[in-house]
Amino acid sequence: MNETPTLEKENFGTESFPSIASNKQKNKNPYCNIVKNWIKKIPYFFAMDYFRRKVYDSSLFDSSIRPLAKTLEEWPGAILIDTTNRCNAKCVWCPNPDLTNVGSMDMDVYRKIIDDYGPRGGVLTFGTFGEPLMDKHIKERIEYLHRYPKIHKIEVLTNGFFLNDDIIPVMIDNGVGVDISLDELDEKTFEDVKKMSFDVVRKNIVTFLELNSKAEHPVPVNIRIKTMKTVEETMRQELFKIIISHDCSVVLNSIDDNIISNWAGKLDKESFLQEYEIPKTTKTQFTHKRFNQTNIAPCTQLWKWMVVYWDGSVVLCCADMFSQTIVGDLKSDSISEIWNGPKMKSLRNQMVGRKRFEVPLCQDCDIHLSWHNLKEYYNKDGNFREDRKFIMG
Repeated sequence: MNETPTLEKENFGTESFPSIASNKQKNKNPYCNIVKNWIKKIPYFFAMDYFRRKVYDSSLFDSSIRPLAKTLEEWPGAILIDTTNRCNAKCVWCPNPDLTNVGSMDMDVYRKIIDDYGPRGGVLTFGTFGEPLMDKHIKERIEYLHRYPKIHKIEVLTNGFFLNDDIIPVMIDNGVGVDISLDELDEKTFEDVKKMSFDVVRKNIVTFLELNSKAEHPVPVNIRIKTMKTVEETMRQELFKIIISHDCSVVLNSIDDNIISNWAGKLDKESFLQEYEIPKTTKTQFTHKRFNQTNIAPCTQLWKWMVVYWDGSVVLCCADMFSQTIVGDLKSDSISEIWNGPKMKSLRNQMVGRKRFEVPLCQDCDIHLSWHNLKEYYNKDGNFREDRKFIMG
């Protein structure tokens, strides 16, 4: 499983404070995370940011986002499609190993979904709750998208284990952006927490970056690293130095209680933190995650994208790994019927009415983000912003 929901918008008001590294992108210093960490240590920083969010996410500012939200209610600007929820990794912070309803999407169901989405189009991302490159039909699925030029952006969220010599040309030749949940760069720690071969993943990533750099039309690449070691230790790793020698963005964070998500209560985060002796942030009551659990503002998820489970059902959001809240079934219904249907309308009305905690899935969710974050992904016309590389990022 690729930890989709941990990544949020890039500024000092978020939980992750990501560093962005690239040797070819201007103003992208790989050491900026050290500066950000220093800023975070300024007295009362967390408290000030907490109260900033509390004010900004109040109903006083809802009128500034409502027009964009109304536009996005007409059609999903992005679809997250989980063609399989199987995953070879067994990350210690992920509840995927507890899944019992596992499988792979039937090609007829997939074609029906794409034939419905394609004429109007948007962004399409493979990978939400599982490892999409485990899907034996992934090449066929990607190539099928070329029938519809209005699907203008394609992404794959992967742990890198199957990003091998067979699949790399598929990604590059078809213009598929690759978002890699790499995490640890120390071999022993990597294999302890992810339960898969570091050498395989390292070789795949290095080969992919080299081939992508030589390609006539390189694809966008993002690499996510969350580590039990310090940022400084991770930046000294040989693989990190190789990564930043290529044109890709990097999100790097040390793991603490403000980085790991509780997957809407499905992960016992407190037990995890104790077992792995993860330090808690000094201002826990003011952290981003803590605020997410109490914030009653409408959640971005109900407008940002449609999340499609491997069996064709549409679930509420990217935190709904166990499909607790199903809002429709694309095997029988159209995208528009579900997106504009009574269940989604009712849920959106609950959110706008600030009744988030009446939705069972949302009651203990620390991934919750206010709908004001929609502006980070879409312009005022409801089109995906050109300056963003990934809908996930």
